Amino acid sequence: MRQFALSLLGLAALSASALSQSTPLTAELMWNGYSRPVQILPAPGDPTRLFVVEQNQADIHVIQNGVKIATPFLDLSGLVTTGGNEQGLLGMAFHPDYNSNGLFYVNYTATGGGATRVVRYQRSAGNPNLADAGSAQTVIQISQPQSNHNGGGLVFGPDGYLWIATGDGGNFNDTGSGHAAGGNAQSGTSLLGKMLRIDINGDDFPGNANLNYAIPPTNPHIGNGAILDEIIHLGLRNPWRYSFDRETGDLIIGDVGQNAREEIDFLARADVDASTAVNWGWRCTEGLACTGLSGCTCGDPSLTLSTINYFHSVGRSVTGGYVYRGNAIPDLDGDYLYADYQFSKVFRARFDPVTSVEITGQIDPPGTLAINGPASFGEDQDGELYICDLSNGEIFKIVPDGPFLGLGSAYAGTNGDPTLFGTGGVGPGEAGSLHLRDGPPSALTLALGSLSATPASFFGGTLIPTVPATLQLFFFTNASGEIDLPWADLGTNPPGLEIYIQFAFDDPGAQFGVSLSNALKATLP
Repeated sequence: MRQFALSLLGLAALSASALSQSTPLTAELMWNGYSRPVQILPAPGDPTRLFVVEQNQADIHVIQNGVKIATPFLDLSGLVTTGGNEQGLLGMAFHPDYNSNGLFYVNYTATGGGATRVVRYQRSAGNPNLADAGSAQTVIQISQPQSNHNGGGLVFGPDGYLWIATGDGGNFNDTGSGHAAGGNAQSGTSLLGKMLRIDINGDDFPGNANLNYAIPPTNPHIGNGAILDEIIHLGLRNPWRYSFDRETGDLIIGDVGQNAREEIDFLARADVDASTAVNWGWRCTEGLACTGLSGCTCGDPSLTLSTINYFHSVGRSVTGGYVYRGNAIPDLDGDYLYADYQFSKVFRARFDPVTSVEITGQIDPPGTLAINGPASFGEDQDGELYICDLSNGEIFKIVPDGPFLGLGSAYAGTNGDPTLFGTGGVGPGEAGSLHLRDGPPSALTLALGSLSATPASFFGGTLIPTVPATLQLFFFTNASGEIDLPWADLGTNPPGLEIYIQFAFDDPGAQFGVSLSNALKATLP
Protein backbone atom coordinates (compact mmCIF):
# COMPACT_ATOMS: atom_id res chain seq x y z
CA MET A 1 0.00 0.00 0.00
CA ARG A 2 1.37 3.41 -0.98
CA GLN A 3 1.88 5.80 1.94
CA PHE A 4 2.68 9.52 2.08
CA ALA A 5 3.32 11.53 5.21
CA LEU A 6 3.82 15.21 6.01
CA SER A 7 4.21 16.66 9.48
CA LEU A 8 3.27 20.33 9.78
CA LEU A 9 5.26 21.72 12.71
CA GLY A 10 3.79 25.19 12.32
CA LEU A 11 2.77 27.66 9.67
CA ALA A 12 6.36 28.51 8.89
CA ALA A 13 6.99 24.87 8.08
CA LEU A 14 4.19 24.52 5.56
CA SER A 15 5.60 23.62 2.18
CA ALA A 16 3.75 25.65 -0.43
CA SER A 17 5.96 25.35 -3.51
CA ALA A 18 3.49 23.12 -5.34
CA LEU A 19 0.53 25.32 -4.42
CA SER A 20 1.83 28.87 -4.76
CA GLN A 21 1.00 29.47 -8.43
CA SER A 22 -2.73 29.77 -8.16
CA THR A 23 -5.90 31.76 -8.62
CA PRO A 24 -6.73 34.12 -5.74
CA LEU A 25 -9.75 32.76 -3.88
CA THR A 26 -12.46 34.09 -1.64
CA ALA A 27 -15.61 32.82 0.04
CA GLU A 28 -18.96 34.13 -1.13
CA LEU A 29 -21.89 34.04 1.28
CA MET A 30 -24.65 32.03 -0.37
CA TRP A 31 -27.20 31.32 2.39
CA ASN A 32 -27.65 32.12 6.07
CA GLY A 33 -30.16 31.65 8.87
CA TYR A 34 -29.32 28.01 9.54
CA SER A 35 -28.88 26.45 12.97
CA ARG A 36 -25.53 24.65 13.21
CA PRO A 37 -25.32 23.45 9.60
CA VAL A 38 -23.05 20.40 9.40
CA GLN A 39 -23.44 19.26 5.80
CA ILE A 40 -24.42 20.51 2.35
CA LEU A 41 -24.70 18.05 -0.51
CA PRO A 42 -26.41 17.44 -3.86
CA ALA A 43 -28.68 14.58 -4.79
CA PRO A 44 -27.39 12.39 -7.64
CA GLY A 45 -28.91 13.32 -10.96
CA ASP A 46 -30.52 16.53 -9.69
CA PRO A 47 -28.50 19.70 -10.45
CA THR A 48 -31.33 21.96 -9.22
CA ARG A 49 -31.20 21.08 -5.53
CA LEU A 50 -28.80 21.17 -2.61
CA PHE A 51 -29.62 19.73 0.81
CA VAL A 52 -28.50 21.23 4.14
CA VAL A 53 -28.31 19.18 7.35
CA GLU A 54 -28.89 21.04 10.64
CA GLN A 55 -27.34 19.37 13.68
CA ASN A 56 -29.40 20.48 16.67
CA GLN A 57 -32.70 21.20 14.96
CA ALA A 58 -32.27 17.73 13.47
CA ASP A 59 -33.78 18.60 10.13
CA ILE A 60 -32.84 18.78 6.48
CA HIS A 61 -33.60 21.73 4.20
CA VAL A 62 -33.74 21.98 0.43
CA ILE A 63 -32.18 24.77 -1.60
CA GLN A 64 -33.81 24.71 -5.02
CA ASN A 65 -32.31 26.81 -7.80
CA GLY A 66 -30.54 28.88 -5.16
CA VAL A 67 -33.64 29.49 -3.03
CA LYS A 68 -34.13 27.95 0.43
CA ILE A 69 -37.44 26.09 0.72
CA ALA A 70 -39.15 27.06 3.98
CA THR A 71 -40.65 23.66 4.80
CA PRO A 72 -37.99 21.13 5.91
CA PHE A 73 -37.35 18.17 3.65
CA LEU A 74 -37.31 15.99 6.77
CA ASP A 75 -37.73 16.83 10.47
CA LEU A 76 -36.18 14.30 12.87
CA SER A 77 -36.24 16.45 16.01
CA GLY A 78 -38.40 13.99 17.96
CA LEU A 79 -35.97 11.13 17.34
CA VAL A 80 -32.61 12.84 17.86
CA THR A 81 -30.78 13.73 21.05
CA THR A 82 -28.57 16.82 20.89
CA GLY A 83 -26.83 17.01 24.27
CA GLY A 84 -23.27 18.30 24.34
CA ASN A 85 -21.53 19.64 21.25
CA GLU A 86 -21.18 16.45 19.22
CA GLN A 87 -24.59 14.77 19.25
CA GLY A 88 -27.46 15.44 16.86
CA LEU A 89 -28.23 14.84 13.20
CA LEU A 90 -24.70 14.37 11.89
CA GLY A 91 -24.75 12.99 8.37
CA MET A 92 -26.70 12.20 5.23
CA ALA A 93 -26.02 10.26 2.05
CA PHE A 94 -28.08 9.72 -1.07
CA HIS A 95 -28.32 6.31 -2.67
CA PRO A 96 -26.39 6.36 -5.97
CA ASP A 97 -29.71 5.65 -7.73
CA TYR A 98 -31.62 8.29 -5.76
CA ASN A 99 -32.90 9.93 -8.92
CA SER A 100 -34.90 6.77 -9.67
CA ASN A 101 -35.49 5.12 -6.27
CA GLY A 102 -35.63 8.16 -3.96
CA LEU A 103 -33.66 6.44 -1.17
CA PHE A 104 -31.36 8.28 1.23
CA TYR A 105 -29.73 7.61 4.60
CA VAL A 106 -29.19 9.65 7.75
CA ASN A 107 -26.85 9.22 10.71
CA TYR A 108 -27.93 10.60 14.10
CA THR A 109 -27.60 10.08 17.84
CA ALA A 110 -30.91 8.67 19.04
CA THR A 111 -33.00 9.62 22.03
CA GLY A 112 -33.01 7.19 24.92
CA GLY A 113 -29.26 6.74 25.28
CA GLY A 114 -27.53 8.52 22.40
CA ALA A 115 -26.83 5.47 20.27
CA THR A 116 -25.63 6.02 16.71
CA ARG A 117 -28.45 5.13 14.38
CA VAL A 118 -28.28 4.90 10.58
CA VAL A 119 -31.73 5.01 9.03
CA ARG A 120 -33.01 4.73 5.49
CA TYR A 121 -35.76 7.05 4.23
CA GLN A 122 -37.45 7.60 0.90
CA ARG A 123 -38.39 10.73 -0.99
CA SER A 124 -42.08 11.58 -1.12
CA ALA A 125 -43.75 10.18 -4.21
CA GLY A 126 -45.62 13.41 -4.85
CA ASN A 127 -43.14 16.14 -3.88
CA PRO A 128 -39.36 16.00 -4.49
CA ASN A 129 -38.88 18.67 -1.80
CA LEU A 130 -40.32 16.42 0.91
CA ALA A 131 -39.27 13.10 2.36
CA ASP A 132 -41.72 10.42 3.43
CA ALA A 133 -41.33 10.53 7.22
CA GLY A 134 -43.17 7.22 7.50
CA SER A 135 -40.66 5.36 5.34
CA ALA A 136 -38.02 5.05 8.09
CA GLN A 137 -36.12 1.77 8.20
CA THR A 138 -33.27 1.37 10.69
CA VAL A 139 -30.20 -0.03 8.99
CA ILE A 140 -27.81 -0.30 11.92
CA GLN A 141 -27.64 0.93 15.52
CA ILE A 142 -24.46 1.19 17.61
CA SER A 143 -24.45 1.93 21.35
CA GLN A 144 -22.40 4.95 22.46
CA PRO A 145 -20.77 4.90 25.92
CA GLN A 146 -20.29 8.71 26.01
CA SER A 147 -21.85 11.68 24.25
CA ASN A 148 -18.83 12.69 22.18
CA HIS A 149 -16.74 11.14 19.38
CA ASN A 150 -19.70 9.97 17.32
CA GLY A 151 -18.17 10.35 13.86
CA GLY A 152 -21.37 10.75 11.90
CA GLY A 153 -20.39 10.61 8.25
CA LEU A 154 -22.11 8.54 5.59
CA VAL A 155 -20.64 8.20 2.09
CA PHE A 156 -21.28 5.84 -0.78
CA GLY A 157 -17.91 4.77 -2.12
CA PRO A 158 -16.92 4.16 -5.73
CA ASP A 159 -17.62 0.49 -4.99
CA GLY A 160 -21.32 1.27 -4.45
CA TYR A 161 -21.20 0.29 -0.78
CA LEU A 162 -22.16 2.50 2.15
CA TRP A 163 -19.14 3.61 4.24
CA ILE A 164 -19.87 4.64 7.85
CA ALA A 165 -17.29 6.38 10.04
CA THR A 166 -17.63 5.91 13.79
CA GLY A 167 -15.74 7.59 16.61
CA ASP A 168 -14.18 5.70 19.49
CA GLY A 169 -17.08 6.33 21.87
CA GLY A 170 -15.59 9.32 23.66
CA ASN A 171 -13.64 9.90 26.82
CA PHE A 172 -9.95 10.66 27.17
CA ASN A 173 -7.51 8.10 25.72
CA ASP A 174 -10.38 5.95 24.39
CA THR A 175 -11.23 4.69 27.89
CA GLY A 176 -14.18 4.62 30.25
CA SER A 177 -17.37 2.73 30.87
CA GLY A 178 -18.40 0.72 27.84
CA HIS A 179 -14.92 0.72 26.29
CA ALA A 180 -13.06 -2.44 25.40
CA ALA A 181 -9.77 -3.21 27.10
CA GLY A 182 -7.10 -1.36 25.17
CA GLY A 183 -9.72 0.98 23.68
CA ASN A 184 -12.61 0.61 21.28
CA ALA A 185 -10.67 1.82 18.23
CA GLN A 186 -8.29 -1.15 18.43
CA SER A 187 -10.90 -3.70 19.46
CA GLY A 188 -12.09 -5.96 16.68
CA THR A 189 -15.29 -6.72 18.59
CA SER A 190 -16.43 -3.09 18.76
CA LEU A 191 -17.85 -1.11 15.83
CA LEU A 192 -16.57 2.12 17.41
CA GLY A 193 -13.45 3.90 16.18
CA LYS A 194 -13.84 2.27 12.78
CA MET A 195 -14.63 2.68 9.13
CA LEU A 196 -17.47 0.30 8.40
CA ARG A 197 -18.57 -0.86 4.96
CA ILE A 198 -21.94 -2.46 4.33
CA ASP A 199 -24.06 -3.45 1.36
CA ILE A 200 -27.52 -1.90 1.58
CA ASN A 201 -28.53 -3.45 -1.76
CA GLY A 202 -28.14 -7.01 -0.56
CA ASP A 203 -31.47 -7.40 1.20
CA ASP A 204 -35.13 -6.73 0.55
CA PHE A 205 -36.60 -4.05 2.77
CA PRO A 206 -38.27 -3.91 5.17
CA GLY A 207 -36.33 -5.94 7.65
CA ASN A 208 -34.54 -9.20 8.15
CA ALA A 209 -32.43 -10.78 10.83
CA ASN A 210 -29.28 -9.04 9.61
CA LEU A 211 -30.34 -5.48 10.53
CA ASN A 212 -31.20 -4.64 6.94
CA TYR A 213 -27.79 -4.83 5.34
CA ALA A 214 -25.41 -7.41 3.95
CA ILE A 215 -21.65 -7.75 4.34
CA PRO A 216 -19.75 -7.02 1.12
CA PRO A 217 -18.06 -10.28 0.14
CA THR A 218 -14.69 -8.53 -0.19
CA ASN A 219 -14.66 -7.01 3.31
CA PRO A 220 -11.17 -7.94 4.57
CA HIS A 221 -12.05 -9.43 7.97
CA ILE A 222 -14.74 -11.91 6.96
CA GLY A 223 -14.06 -15.20 8.71
CA ASN A 224 -11.73 -13.56 11.25
CA GLY A 225 -13.45 -14.29 14.54
CA ALA A 226 -11.50 -11.53 16.26
CA ILE A 227 -12.76 -8.70 14.01
CA LEU A 228 -16.38 -8.01 13.07
CA ASP A 229 -17.28 -8.46 9.43
CA GLU A 230 -18.56 -4.89 9.00
CA ILE A 231 -15.13 -3.42 9.78
CA ILE A 232 -12.82 -2.41 6.96
CA HIS A 233 -10.55 0.04 8.88
CA LEU A 234 -9.58 0.21 12.56
CA GLY A 235 -7.81 2.82 14.65
CA LEU A 236 -9.85 6.03 14.22
CA ARG A 237 -10.54 8.47 17.03
CA ASN A 238 -13.26 10.79 15.70
CA PRO A 239 -13.32 10.79 11.89
CA TRP A 240 -15.23 14.03 11.34
CA ARG A 241 -15.84 14.19 7.61
CA TYR A 242 -14.30 12.06 4.90
CA SER A 243 -14.76 11.88 1.15
CA PHE A 244 -13.83 10.03 -2.00
CA ASP A 245 -12.20 12.02 -4.78
CA ARG A 246 -14.94 12.00 -7.43
CA GLU A 247 -12.35 11.68 -10.21
CA THR A 248 -9.77 9.25 -8.78
CA GLY A 249 -11.76 7.41 -6.09
CA ASP A 250 -9.06 8.03 -3.44
CA LEU A 251 -10.37 8.04 0.15
CA ILE A 252 -9.42 10.97 2.41
CA ILE A 253 -10.35 11.08 6.12
CA GLY A 254 -10.10 13.93 8.61
CA ASP A 255 -9.56 12.35 12.05
CA VAL A 256 -9.78 14.68 15.07
CA GLY A 257 -6.87 14.40 17.49
CA GLN A 258 -6.78 14.51 21.27
CA ASN A 259 -4.29 16.89 22.87
CA ALA A 260 -1.36 17.04 20.50
CA ARG A 261 -2.02 16.54 16.78
CA GLU A 262 -4.69 16.52 14.07
CA GLU A 263 -4.49 14.21 11.07
CA ILE A 264 -5.57 13.65 7.49
CA ASP A 265 -5.49 10.03 6.29
CA PHE A 266 -5.14 9.18 2.59
CA LEU A 267 -5.91 5.83 0.94
CA ALA A 268 -5.33 5.43 -2.79
CA ARG A 269 -8.09 4.11 -5.05
CA ALA A 270 -6.13 0.92 -5.68
CA ASP A 271 -6.36 0.08 -1.97
CA VAL A 272 -10.02 1.04 -1.90
CA ASP A 273 -10.69 -1.32 -4.81
CA ALA A 274 -8.62 -4.05 -3.18
CA SER A 275 -10.60 -3.70 0.08
CA THR A 276 -7.28 -3.28 1.88
CA ALA A 277 -7.52 -3.64 5.65
CA VAL A 278 -6.08 -0.54 7.32
CA ASN A 279 -5.30 0.26 10.94
CA TRP A 280 -4.91 4.05 11.27
CA GLY A 281 -3.22 3.68 14.67
CA TRP A 282 -5.35 5.31 17.37
CA ARG A 283 -4.94 4.89 20.33
CA CYS A 284 -1.29 3.93 19.86
CA THR A 285 -0.62 6.89 17.58
CA GLU A 286 -2.00 10.40 17.40
CA GLY A 287 -0.94 11.74 14.03
CA LEU A 288 2.70 10.70 13.75
CA ALA A 289 3.21 10.78 17.54
CA CYS A 290 3.42 7.68 19.72
CA THR A 291 1.00 7.86 22.68
CA GLY A 292 2.50 5.03 24.73
CA LEU A 293 -0.96 3.58 25.34
CA SER A 294 -1.82 -0.11 25.15
CA GLY A 295 -3.90 -1.88 22.52
CA CYS A 296 -1.25 -2.01 19.82
CA THR A 297 2.44 -1.28 19.42
CA CYS A 298 3.57 2.12 18.21
CA GLY A 299 5.85 1.64 15.22
CA ASP A 300 4.26 -1.67 14.27
CA PRO A 301 4.37 -1.93 10.46
CA SER A 302 0.72 -3.02 10.52
CA LEU A 303 -0.22 0.55 11.51
CA THR A 304 -0.65 3.09 8.71
CA LEU A 305 0.75 6.56 9.30
CA SER A 306 -1.39 9.62 8.82
CA THR A 307 -0.59 11.48 5.62
CA ILE A 308 -0.82 15.03 6.94
CA ASN A 309 -0.71 15.96 10.59
CA TYR A 310 -0.33 19.24 12.42
CA PHE A 311 0.36 20.32 16.00
CA HIS A 312 -2.21 22.03 18.21
CA SER A 313 -0.30 25.25 17.84
CA VAL A 314 -1.78 25.28 14.31
CA GLY A 315 -5.28 23.94 15.05
CA ARG A 316 -7.24 21.70 17.41
CA SER A 317 -10.08 20.03 15.50
CA VAL A 318 -9.67 18.96 11.90
CA THR A 319 -12.58 19.06 9.47
CA GLY A 320 -12.12 16.75 6.50
CA GLY A 321 -12.94 18.19 3.08
CA TYR A 322 -12.96 17.43 -0.63
CA VAL A 323 -10.68 17.37 -3.63
CA TYR A 324 -11.73 20.19 -5.94
CA ARG A 325 -13.05 18.92 -9.28
CA GLY A 326 -15.06 21.94 -10.40
CA ASN A 327 -14.73 24.12 -13.49
CA ALA A 328 -14.65 27.66 -12.13
CA ILE A 329 -11.08 27.49 -10.77
CA PRO A 330 -9.05 25.34 -13.20
CA ASP A 331 -5.75 25.50 -11.33
CA LEU A 332 -7.41 24.30 -8.10
CA ASP A 333 -8.22 20.99 -9.79
CA GLY A 334 -6.80 18.08 -7.79
CA ASP A 335 -6.20 20.13 -4.63
CA TYR A 336 -7.73 18.94 -1.36
CA LEU A 337 -9.34 21.57 0.87
CA TYR A 338 -9.79 20.93 4.57
CA ALA A 339 -10.21 23.03 7.71
CA ASP A 340 -9.69 23.33 11.45
CA TYR A 341 -12.96 23.89 13.30
CA GLN A 342 -11.65 25.41 16.53
CA PHE A 343 -9.14 27.80 14.93
CA SER A 344 -11.40 28.59 11.95
CA LYS A 345 -8.62 27.89 9.48
CA VAL A 346 -8.73 26.51 5.94
CA PHE A 347 -5.93 24.56 4.24
CA ARG A 348 -5.14 23.42 0.73
CA ALA A 349 -3.16 20.24 0.08
CA ARG A 350 -1.91 17.74 -2.45
CA PHE A 351 -0.89 14.15 -1.81
CA ASP A 352 1.78 13.41 -4.41
CA PRO A 353 4.06 14.89 -3.25
CA VAL A 354 2.45 15.65 0.09
CA THR A 355 2.13 19.43 0.37
CA SER A 356 -0.12 21.65 2.48
CA VAL A 357 -0.54 25.39 2.98
CA GLU A 358 -2.95 27.52 4.97
CA ILE A 359 -5.25 29.70 2.84
CA THR A 360 -7.48 31.16 5.58
CA GLY A 361 -6.60 34.75 4.75
CA GLN A 362 -7.04 34.17 1.05
CA ILE A 363 -10.63 32.92 1.31
CA ASP A 364 -11.66 35.37 4.03
CA PRO A 365 -15.07 36.71 2.93
CA PRO A 366 -15.31 40.40 2.00
CA GLY A 367 -16.46 43.08 4.42
CA THR A 368 -17.33 42.13 7.97
CA LEU A 369 -18.23 38.54 7.14
CA ALA A 370 -16.12 35.72 8.58
CA ILE A 371 -16.12 31.94 8.61
CA ASN A 372 -16.28 30.88 12.27
CA GLY A 373 -16.25 27.18 12.99
CA PRO A 374 -15.95 25.51 9.57
CA ALA A 375 -17.75 22.28 10.41
CA SER A 376 -18.06 20.77 6.97
CA PHE A 377 -17.31 21.16 3.31
CA GLY A 378 -19.68 20.20 0.54
CA GLU A 379 -19.67 19.93 -3.23
CA ASP A 380 -22.42 20.44 -5.77
CA GLN A 381 -23.11 18.49 -8.95
CA ASP A 382 -20.43 20.49 -10.78
CA GLY A 383 -17.75 19.87 -8.16
CA GLU A 384 -17.76 23.43 -6.80
CA LEU A 385 -17.00 23.58 -3.06
CA TYR A 386 -18.92 25.05 -0.12
CA ILE A 387 -18.15 25.59 3.58
CA CYS A 388 -20.65 25.27 6.43
CA ASP A 389 -20.07 27.89 9.15
CA LEU A 390 -21.41 26.18 12.26
CA SER A 391 -21.17 29.21 14.56
CA ASN A 392 -22.92 31.76 12.34
CA GLY A 393 -25.30 29.42 10.52
CA GLU A 394 -23.95 30.47 7.13
CA ILE A 395 -22.94 28.61 3.98
CA PHE A 396 -20.17 30.00 1.79
CA LYS A 397 -19.05 29.04 -1.70
CA ILE A 398 -15.35 29.07 -2.62
CA VAL A 399 -14.99 31.25 -5.70
CA PRO A 400 -12.26 33.13 -7.60
CA ASP A 401 -11.41 36.47 -6.02
CA GLY A 402 -12.00 39.13 -8.64
CA PRO A 403 -14.54 40.70 -10.94
CA PHE A 404 -16.22 38.76 -13.70
CA LEU A 405 -13.75 38.31 -16.53
CA GLY A 406 -15.37 39.38 -19.78
CA LEU A 407 -12.92 37.29 -21.77
CA GLY A 408 -13.83 33.97 -20.20
CA SER A 409 -14.86 32.13 -17.07
CA ALA A 410 -11.67 32.04 -14.97
CA TYR A 411 -9.38 34.37 -13.09
CA ALA A 412 -5.64 34.61 -12.68
CA GLY A 413 -3.25 35.32 -9.87
CA THR A 414 0.47 35.12 -9.21
CA ASN A 415 3.23 36.87 -7.27
CA GLY A 416 1.05 37.73 -4.33
CA ASP A 417 -2.26 39.29 -5.27
CA PRO A 418 -2.43 40.56 -8.86
CA THR A 419 -5.65 41.33 -10.66
CA LEU A 420 -6.71 40.41 -14.14
CA PHE A 421 -9.93 41.48 -15.74
CA GLY A 422 -11.44 42.00 -19.14
CA THR A 423 -13.90 44.33 -20.78
CA GLY A 424 -15.98 43.90 -23.90
CA GLY A 425 -16.85 40.62 -25.51
CA VAL A 426 -15.32 37.86 -27.57
CA GLY A 427 -17.85 37.51 -30.36
CA PRO A 428 -17.67 38.71 -33.99
CA GLY A 429 -17.96 42.46 -34.20
CA GLU A 430 -17.00 42.94 -30.54
CA ALA A 431 -13.92 44.70 -29.24
CA GLY A 432 -12.44 44.64 -25.78
CA SER A 433 -9.29 44.72 -23.73
CA LEU A 434 -7.43 42.69 -21.15
CA HIS A 435 -5.78 44.39 -18.19
CA LEU A 436 -3.10 42.75 -16.05
CA ARG A 437 -1.45 44.07 -12.90
CA ASP A 438 1.47 42.18 -11.40
CA GLY A 439 2.78 44.47 -8.66
CA PRO A 440 6.34 45.55 -9.43
CA PRO A 441 7.38 45.94 -13.07
CA SER A 442 8.51 42.70 -14.63
CA ALA A 443 8.99 41.02 -17.98
CA LEU A 444 6.03 39.03 -19.23
CA THR A 445 5.68 36.10 -21.54
CA LEU A 446 2.22 36.10 -23.02
CA ALA A 447 1.10 32.77 -24.45
CA LEU A 448 -2.09 33.04 -26.43
CA GLY A 449 -3.57 30.11 -28.24
CA SER A 450 -6.38 27.73 -28.97
CA LEU A 451 -6.83 24.05 -28.23
CA SER A 452 -9.71 23.68 -30.67
CA ALA A 453 -9.60 21.72 -33.89
CA THR A 454 -8.84 24.89 -35.85
CA PRO A 455 -5.57 26.45 -34.62
CA ALA A 456 -5.91 30.12 -33.86
CA SER A 457 -4.05 32.83 -31.96
CA PHE A 458 -4.29 36.48 -31.13
CA PHE A 459 -1.81 38.47 -33.13
CA GLY A 460 -1.85 42.22 -33.51
CA GLY A 461 -5.18 42.39 -31.68
CA THR A 462 -6.94 40.09 -34.13
CA LEU A 463 -7.72 36.41 -33.96
CA ILE A 464 -5.89 34.78 -36.87
CA PRO A 465 -6.99 31.18 -37.59
CA THR A 466 -3.94 30.31 -39.66
CA VAL A 467 -1.04 30.76 -37.20
CA PRO A 468 0.27 27.98 -34.91
CA ALA A 469 -1.91 26.98 -31.97
CA THR A 470 0.32 28.68 -29.40
CA LEU A 471 2.22 31.91 -30.05
CA GLN A 472 4.57 33.41 -27.45
CA LEU A 473 5.17 37.16 -27.43
CA PHE A 474 7.29 39.19 -25.01
CA PHE A 475 5.92 42.34 -23.39
CA PHE A 476 7.09 44.62 -20.60
CA THR A 477 4.84 46.14 -18.00
CA ASN A 478 4.78 49.87 -17.39
CA ALA A 479 6.20 51.57 -14.31
CA SER A 480 3.17 50.47 -12.32
CA GLY A 481 3.56 46.83 -13.29
CA GLU A 482 0.55 46.96 -15.60
CA ILE A 483 -0.14 46.00 -19.17
CA ASP A 484 -3.22 46.52 -21.35
CA LEU A 485 -3.92 44.33 -24.35
CA PRO A 486 -6.77 45.54 -26.59
CA TRP A 487 -8.28 43.45 -29.33
CA ALA A 488 -10.42 44.33 -32.30
CA ASP A 489 -13.25 42.49 -34.05
CA LEU A 490 -12.49 38.80 -33.77
CA GLY A 491 -13.75 38.15 -37.25
CA THR A 492 -15.58 35.11 -38.52
CA ASN A 493 -14.04 32.37 -36.45
CA PRO A 494 -16.10 29.23 -35.88
CA PRO A 495 -18.60 29.24 -32.99
CA GLY A 496 -17.41 27.23 -30.02
CA LEU A 497 -13.74 28.05 -30.63
CA GLU A 498 -11.89 27.74 -27.30
CA ILE A 499 -9.09 30.20 -26.62
CA TYR A 500 -6.68 29.54 -23.75
CA ILE A 501 -4.54 32.35 -22.33
CA GLN A 502 -1.85 32.09 -19.69
CA PHE A 503 0.70 34.54 -18.32
CA ALA A 504 4.21 33.68 -17.20
CA PHE A 505 6.10 36.12 -14.96
CA ASP A 506 9.78 36.34 -14.17
CA ASP A 507 9.99 35.36 -10.51
CA PRO A 508 13.42 34.59 -8.99
CA GLY A 509 11.69 33.01 -5.98
CA ALA A 510 9.81 30.44 -8.03
CA GLN A 511 11.09 26.92 -8.57
CA PHE A 512 12.08 27.52 -12.19
CA GLY A 513 12.32 31.30 -12.02
CA VAL A 514 8.80 31.74 -13.43
CA SER A 515 5.37 32.05 -11.85
CA LEU A 516 2.24 31.24 -13.84
CA SER A 517 -1.28 32.53 -13.80
CA ASN A 518 -4.07 30.04 -14.22
CA ALA A 519 -5.18 29.32 -17.76
CA LEU A 520 -8.05 31.54 -18.88
CA LYS A 521 -10.58 30.02 -21.23
CA ALA A 522 -12.85 31.93 -23.59
CA THR A 523 -15.39 30.15 -25.76
CA LEU A 524 -16.66 32.03 -28.80
CA PRO A 525 -20.46 32.16 -28.93
